[in-house]
Amino acid sequence: MRIVPVLTLILAVATARVTKTESPKEVLAQINKDSFGNSVLSVLQLQLATGGPVGEIQILLNNIASQLNGDQKKADKVHESDTVAFEKIIADLEQEIAYHQSQIVALSNLRDSTTEALGEAEAEVRVVTSDIANNERSFADESATRQSQHETWVRKDAEHVDQMDAIDEASKIVQHLQAGVAFAQLKSRFEKVQAKLMESKHALFKPLINALTQLASKVDNKSIIKILELLAQIRQQLVASRASLLATEERQAANWEVQSGHLQEEHKRLVERKAFLENSIVQFKVTIQEAVEDLEDQTLFLEDAEDSLAIQERWAAEQEAQYEAQTFEREQQLEVVERLQEVLTSKVSAASEFLQVREEVF
Repeated sequence: MRIVPVLTLILAVATARVTKTESPKEVLAQINKDSFGNSVLSVLQLQLATGGPVGEIQILLNNIASQLNGDQKKADKVHESDTVAFEKIIADLEQEIAYHQSQIVALSNLRDSTTEALGEAEAEVRVVTSDIANNERSFADESATRQSQHETWVRKDAEHVDQMDAIDEASKIVQHLQAGVAFAQLKSRFEKVQAKLMESKHALFKPLINALTQLASKVDNKSIIKILELLAQIRQQLVASRASLLATEERQAANWEVQSGHLQEEHKRLVERKAFLENSIVQFKVTIQEAVEDLEDQTLFLEDAEDSLAIQERWAAEQEAQYEAQTFEREQQLEVVERLQEVLTSKVSAASEFLQVREEVF
């Protein structure tokens, strides 16, 4: 029947805060301060005075010590498990933080390098646009020059044809005169040819015009022969001149075909380059925008991970502090139990020592 009050007494002692320098008298004095503890001490005193078994008290003290040691082992196990879990969480968060940091560095480099590439592409587009304008201007100028050359050749070739026709007509008239046809019958044709030759104002025709003028006033065989020879020479020169002009025209046409081909190829290359650069600029801008957005996301993710790490570290610190406080409390409780056991099991008789100590307390 006395086990319950004795257990209550022991629990009171176990929760007391004492130091190793306290005497048995001081230990019992702390217990005696509690009214219920005072009553229990009275009961224990009576029990010991009447020869009650001290071993029953020792058993209870041993049970409490065993329970405290068991609780500490459970707390150690939970603490060890929590520590492993915490270290795993911390390692995962640190890995996540490192990942987000590396992503931020990579995205920053991508943004910066792409921004630099964008500036270079925009600068090159301006250069290529200018090159295209220069190419088109060169093509237009060269094309106009070639058109002018061709038109000049067409005009001069037509003049040569007209002049050769006039020479041929003059040769026929002179031959008719040589054959005895009266000049009066050929006068109209003669005057037309003469007028056409005079219109050309070509120095080559001046001797011929003079000779024909003289022939119109006096027809003689010697003059006719001289004029026919002159006509043949002039026609030969006209044929040679026309051939030379044709050769020049063909050479200029061939040169223009090569030159225009080069200009067109260069224009095609420049246009394709500009299209490529403009497409690259669009892609660069998209990449920069995506990199900026991803940077914002990664920055938020990093902040969240760092906040989570801070929370976990605070929680771990709180758990560690709680574990250390509870461990310290159990150690103090075990010390109280051990000291009470020392009081009850000192070298002198347990009963007499206990009673003696209580009498001194009171």
